[in-house]
Amino acid sequence: MGTDVYVERDETTIDQQQTIINLRAQIAIYEQILDSIPDLILYKGPGSHIRYANRAFREYYGMDSQQLQDLIDADFNQPSYTEQYIRDDAQVFQTGQALVIDSEPVTRHTGEVHLFATTKHPIRNHDGSIIGTVGISRDLSNEVAASAALTDNEARLQRIIENVPGMVYQFLLEPDHTMRFPFVSTGSRDIYGLEPEAIMQNASIVTEAVNPADRLRFQEAIMTSAQTLEPWRWEGRVYINGQENWLQGASRPTKLANGAILWDGLLLNITQQKQAEALLGRFDTILSSTPDLVAIADLSGQMQYLNPAARRLLQLEPTDQVSQLTWHDLHPNQAEQTWLAKTLQHAQIHGSWMGEHQLQTAQGQKLPVMYQMLCHYDIDHQPSFFSMIAHDISDQKQAEAERQRLHEEVIRTQQQALIELSTPLIPIADTVVLLPLVGSVDTARAQQFMETLLEGVHINKAQIAIVDVTGVPVMDTQVAGLLIRAATSVQLLGARVIITGIRPELAQTLVTLGVDFRSIMTHSSLQQGITYAINATRGQQMNVRYRGN
Repeated sequence: MGTDVYVERDETTIDQQQTIINLRAQIAIYEQILDSIPDLILYKGPGSHIRYANRAFREYYGMDSQQLQDLIDADFNQPSYTEQYIRDDAQVFQTGQALVIDSEPVTRHTGEVHLFATTKHPIRNHDGSIIGTVGISRDLSNEVAASAALTDNEARLQRIIENVPGMVYQFLLEPDHTMRFPFVSTGSRDIYGLEPEAIMQNASIVTEAVNPADRLRFQEAIMTSAQTLEPWRWEGRVYINGQENWLQGASRPTKLANGAILWDGLLLNITQQKQAEALLGRFDTILSSTPDLVAIADLSGQMQYLNPAARRLLQLEPTDQVSQLTWHDLHPNQAEQTWLAKTLQHAQIHGSWMGEHQLQTAQGQKLPVMYQMLCHYDIDHQPSFFSMIAHDISDQKQAEAERQRLHEEVIRTQQQALIELSTPLIPIADTVVLLPLVGSVDTARAQQFMETLLEGVHINKAQIAIVDVTGVPVMDTQVAGLLIRAATSVQLLGARVIITGIRPELAQTLVTLGVDFRSIMTHSSLQQGITYAINATRGQQMNVRYRGN
């Protein structure tokens, strides 16, 4: 049995370094194991060149690893022996089958010749191609000692197998298609919840545990591997104690002399990996569907990820590669890059930065966004990479601008209304207009008063304009001068001004100020002024006794 092997990519440099350390430690353990074996173990590459020899071989030849590297054979060995070794290696390469040599002579570096029982096996890479041979030679002169050593080595190998995180097994397919497991490690307890003996006694347990939806693919993979002798790899779901788990396996087949096929393999429980992949897929779905821009970059600013919304908002072409973009492409000018440097520094120190800013799209447009820059740290609390979340606030900015425009328009309208209310022009007859003046008069209001009065006289073709000052609390030189200028200006338009509402205290103030109103008609009350104006426009003569009242 077997399955596709997926190697999960480490997410941090620390994880990768730890993996390398672990692999080196495992290699060192394997070398120690091989060096503890008294048999001569020799690994050769193409052309019978030596690639590796265990301690027993090195001591037998009296040479170290460096001296043996790429050597075909030692000079002290008989040439005929060497030629036979080369022929045997070539046979293994050509047939792809193990070669068992019951007895062959090998010369020791001291000149002694011992007979060895040797087995040579082909070594294949991941795609099944033969890349070398491994030969194991046992000194027949010390068979008893070798047997004891072999037993010890088997025990060591068994202990190693028992510590493998999965189920190590041998699966045998007989010529009549009978299936059985000659060997199952105790890892079966974790993989299937079963003792090894239960699986070895009933191989169908394994098939029956496979999810029905995956079972046909499971069986077809076995048949394909049996027919092609290619490695068997499989990944699928099984039911263990009513719970669905994911298994991943890999095994390599060997065809035996009787036509049976034997697979040596390993099964792993990858349920947690699948759950992590599913969770990662959900995160990817969320990031792909969010309307906000999400980006990830390394510490140099090189982009590593952009979600679809980011590509859309930045106006990227489908052919644009994420790896070709940097933070600086989004902030191209010097001022923007200065801001970016400060922002990244702030994020490194405080973990994040948030605020409004703008990005430049690939088409050169400015995109206003609510910007959040995050700094992510490794296990040593050192900055590792940056991420950015940016929300497009273009609509919000446009709405704010529209609100500001409307607000300013309202203010202008209100100001105009207030102006009109402060100096209202009231037509009271066909040729008579009334302009009451109420409250204090400043320069701006005086100007508005003059404009309203003159425009009203002109538009209404008025002959008389009544200016009522009843509501003016204080009569000073500014107000008096305004009234005189108004009367003079109105006269230039062919009309005349009547001032009404001059109270006794106002009259006294005007006299004190030396203001001369003799050229301007006045009435003490608005009613008298209106009566006079209406009668005057009808051509009636006013009695002199009303004047000055």
